[in-house]
Amino acid sequence: MSLSDREKQVLAAIIDHYLSSGDTVGSRTLVKKYGMNFSSATIRNVMADLEDMGYIVKTHTSSGRAPTDRGYKFYLNELIKIEKLSREEMDKINTAYEIKMNEIESVLKRTSRLLSKLSTYAGIAIEPDIKREKIKKVELVHVNDYLVMAVIVMENSAVRTKKIQLEGKMSEEEIYKISKELNAKIKRDELLSHEVEYFIREKNEKGGTIVDTLEKEVYQDVEGAFFVNGTSEIFKNKSVEEVKDALELFSHKKNLREVFESIARNQGNEKGKVHVIFGDELNIHGLEDYSFVYSVYRIGQSEGIIGVIGPKRMAYSKTVGLVEYVTDEVNKVIDEIEREKDNE
Repeated sequence: MSLSDREKQVLAAIIDHYLSSGDTVGSRTLVKKYGMNFSSATIRNVMADLEDMGYIVKTHTSSGRAPTDRGYKFYLNELIKIEKLSREEMDKINTAYEIKMNEIESVLKRTSRLLSKLSTYAGIAIEPDIKREKIKKVELVHVNDYLVMAVIVMENSAVRTKKIQLEGKMSEEEIYKISKELNAKIKRDELLSHEVEYFIREKNEKGGTIVDTLEKEVYQDVEGAFFVNGTSEIFKNKSVEEVKDALELFSHKKNLREVFESIARNQGNEKGKVHVIFGDELNIHGLEDYSFVYSVYRIGQSEGIIGVIGPKRMAYSKTVGLVEYVTDEVNKVIDEIEREKDNE
């Protein structure tokens, strides 16, 4: 059932009031504060209809109403008015990205800090999984016969290093041989990152546990960088008991990363679109009272994620505008890095 213009106006006012104050709102307040040209009796009838349709709920015995998740969703899809950033905020963002940055990690680290500072929520920036990108080169550095350092350089300038504890003995000459042949094949564009493990399996005469270790530790488990800043902000004024489940999730970055990547995959990512996901939709214990506002940026054919996580009652008008503006700036910086790389 579609909402009438009157119902939309009342619903928007109820949600705006609740987001800004945290208080439920009654008909008299709507008339006085929002200057509606309806009588209190008319507004009460509209509120009753909105409650019957599941957009608002009466939280106690007074006449005040608060939005439900259905109400929030309708507001975000149909009613929200994106708040333009102030000139001061835009200047801060532009200044942050004017500083020369040659690596994607530097851009993302700065982005998560910036989003946290300007939103007062937790800022998140996730680099795409490197398995989706082409490799520029790989070096397997022999530390000792049982320890190898893998250095992986991607075409997008991302660099990953990882120590590999070998279960079987391997000499420096054997490691060097694998590294040399591997890079020769990469140079001929015959390998992508997810194919490297098969090359190692074919070329390593020792096989067995050493190959399995290289496959697992170097390529299967290597992920892009993940930055989270300002998590303490979203737990303010809450007891440890209230946030213990969320704290447990945030203490394990790998699990948190998987949550956000799963969200992005399931939503579909229209370029330039900012998405809002409520914790209740995730079926993850501890995130019920939070929401995730995010967008995607692109590196080649891969997509990374930037956004903020905060309480469900957040300033969506401002936060959506912030994420939208910052995403645009991040894409500009990445395009510049890509152009410079092509000119090398």
